[in-house]
Amino acid sequence: MKSILYPGLSILFVLVMISLNFSCQKEEAEITPPEEHNPPTESDSLSHSQIRQRLRTEYQLMPEEQMAISKDSTTYAQYSLPVTRYRHGILVDQVEAGQLVVVLDGKFYDLTLEDTYVFEDIRPRLADVDADGVLEIVTIRSHLSNGAGIAIYKVLDDQLQEYARVEEIGLANRWLNPVAIADLDQNGTVEIVWIQTPHIGGILKIASFAAGTLSVLDETSFYSNHAIGERNLCLSVLTQEAGEFIFYVPSQNRNQIVGFSWSGDKLEQTSVIDQSVDFSTPLVDQYPFNNMIDEEDNCIF
Repeated sequence: MKSILYPGLSILFVLVMISLNFSCQKEEAEITPPEEHNPPTESDSLSHSQIRQRLRTEYQLMPEEQMAISKDSTTYAQYSLPVTRYRHGILVDQVEAGQLVVVLDGKFYDLTLEDTYVFEDIRPRLADVDADGVLEIVTIRSHLSNGAGIAIYKVLDDQLQEYARVEEIGLANRWLNPVAIADLDQNGTVEIVWIQTPHIGGILKIASFAAGTLSVLDETSFYSNHAIGERNLCLSVLTQEAGEFIFYVPSQNRNQIVGFSWSGDKLEQTSVIDQSVDFSTPLVDQYPFNNMIDEEDNCIF
């Protein structure tokens, strides 16, 4: 009996194991492998803190470390490389920036100025000056002999390059401060407004952007948006009232806030608010302006 039963059990055991093995192989074959995802891009993988840390690690940043960040977090801009070759000191100290660093869609770009220039500024400004959907970087750039001008930079051909400029004032230790960057007359062309020598005569100027150039269109005098030795560059406000863009700046004597519009050929004074202005405080905090426009956070304080 034993000689017949044990071989039969052995055969049965082998058959059961073969069946189980086949079943497991079939089940494994029917399992769908997990979907493969494309690896994250650099912009997807870098958080704000990671970008800041990389900037601190790879660049010699300015003491204040002020960074411009677009609302959609695709564009970052910051000054770096402290230098003391231009001892104007209009922004408290005599340390200016020799380099601009831009992070666009997670990729780092930098541009180092020639020894005859500095960025006499605190933080770059972001604005789409050519209406192509990509933000440009607007800076105050000063020449050691010719004073301040406006320089606009853009990433072109995978390099950070100068894109447009307003020529320097023409004398050393002369400065300017931007007021507004917008299509003020809504004709499809962006205008840039600034106050040249806000401590000496305060010339309010406006220029239009076209084909990589900035052409001055009009000017008027005795306005100011900065006090010597102050870090507050936020002494202007842009609003839209009844479909019209209005920007406000203080008078040079600091006793009034004056509104202007741009008709396409002339700066028009629209209103005068009799109120003293504290030049150490952003203008937006000193008067209840209506319908303020702020496409990007370009208030520097």
